[in-house]
Amino acid sequence: MRYFFIIILFCMTVETNCQYVPVYSQYMMNGLAINPAYAGSRDVLSLSLMSRWQWVGFEGAPFTTTFSGNMPFKNKALAMGLIVMNEKIGIRNDLSCFGMYAYRLRTSNGFLSFGLKAGFEMIKENQSEITIQNPDIVFNNSDAGYFLPNFGFGIYYYNSKFFAGASIPTFLSYREKSQGDGFAAYNNIKNYNYLISGGMLINVSDNFKLKPSTLIKYVANSPVQYDLNCNFIFFRDGKFWLGASYRNQEALVGMFELQINTQLRLGYSYDYTLSELSKYNSGSHEIMLRYEFRYILKALNPKYF
Repeated sequence: MRYFFIIILFCMTVETNCQYVPVYSQYMMNGLAINPAYAGSRDVLSLSLMSRWQWVGFEGAPFTTTFSGNMPFKNKALAMGLIVMNEKIGIRNDLSCFGMYAYRLRTSNGFLSFGLKAGFEMIKENQSEITIQNPDIVFNNSDAGYFLPNFGFGIYYYNSKFFAGASIPTFLSYREKSQGDGFAAYNNIKNYNYLISGGMLINVSDNFKLKPSTLIKYVANSPVQYDLNCNFIFFRDGKFWLGASYRNQEALVGMFELQINTQLRLGYSYDYTLSELSKYNSGSHEIMLRYEFRYILKALNPKYF
């Protein structure tokens, strides 16, 4: 049980004093999860479903399910997106829903997109799940729920060979009120999560390509976190991908992706924990399905970003 309460305390500290950005190992396959300006960049209606089992075997560890969709409008300059996430960590269950809006400018070599997101997070603490020998007043507010609005911004540039983006997923932070009656919103630039991503496509041959990429996360007064990734893409139409990632001081990640047909794509990743938590869990698993409403001509020109 002691590990269960470690998770609870960690979540309460993160949620009430700063902003929390969920971990995704396959964010390269669903850029909407980290940047609202990604909306519409695939030029089709794209739907994704992702489930992540983090730190398997660790009591109270996060389990996250995410659904997202995005598409351009007919004039191609405007796009919209939606992302719905449900995450359970210990006794807490978080449900969030954010709408995205992107405006895209065509440049001489690609597209420059500006994105906004707005929505809410609903936090529920299922304190009735806790069994304690000596009841305390702290646990008297059973199954409390809170509604927390928020909004964010991003910018994204891409073409057929290169992409780069930057975003602030949420601007508002929340702290628990002094009387323990809900949360109060406030804005503190020191709590912003700055996400910077970039990558490129290296065409080795018709049947083999490389796609190196990175994601950097910065929060004031905290160590910089980064992912270093490389995907090996096989066959002319990019039907099969093998990849590896290093998340500094956190995990080594192995992944594969399979284009089942012109519309359906399957992805899987496994994280091997590098931190002290490795003693108490057997890694993390993530499964992703993406379905795209593609025409034949679009299918003949696969998009790698």
